[in-house]
Amino acid sequence: MLAIRESRNAIGCQLVADALHSWGSAKIRVTGSSMLPRVLPGDVIVVERVQTSEVACGDIALFARDNRLFAHRVVEWDERHYRVSTSGDSLAAADPPITADELLGRVTSILRGHRSVPPAATLLHRIGSLLLKHSEFLTKCFLWMHSRTRSLREETEWT
Repeated sequence: MLAIRESRNAIGCQLVADALHSWGSAKIRVTGSSMLPRVLPGDVIVVERVQTSEVACGDIALFARDNRLFAHRVVEWDERHYRVSTSGDSLAAADPPITADELLGRVTSILRGHRSVPPAATLLHRIGSLLLKHSEFLTKCFLWMHSRTRSLREETEWT
């Protein structure tokens, strides 16, 4: 079963990389929670292909590593070595630096239901990130509330 999942992940990464290379943009549904509270599970991120020199601190970069896709915020840009350091907004530790080969693009928009949300973190989102970084309990509560409001929203859309 693990081999099937790894194979599926590798194919998905390659499809996204090919779409970005061919068309310059792609839309990807988010499954993880590392970017709470700005990016929620179920959101769709719009990604545009960029070069390493085009990303800046505060951007959300999409990169591929170990046959998985990650969309994390850029926290440092090392011009001398063309390396970018990223971190999930709700994660305590930063990722190992990404190379130009791993970088796929930059998130330009977050689609949530029928509206578009800018990827930049507001002051409120930064405060929320700080709280979630330091409390697994708050993160679980946030995800539970999100899943409940999402189910209620979906129920009302059907009626």
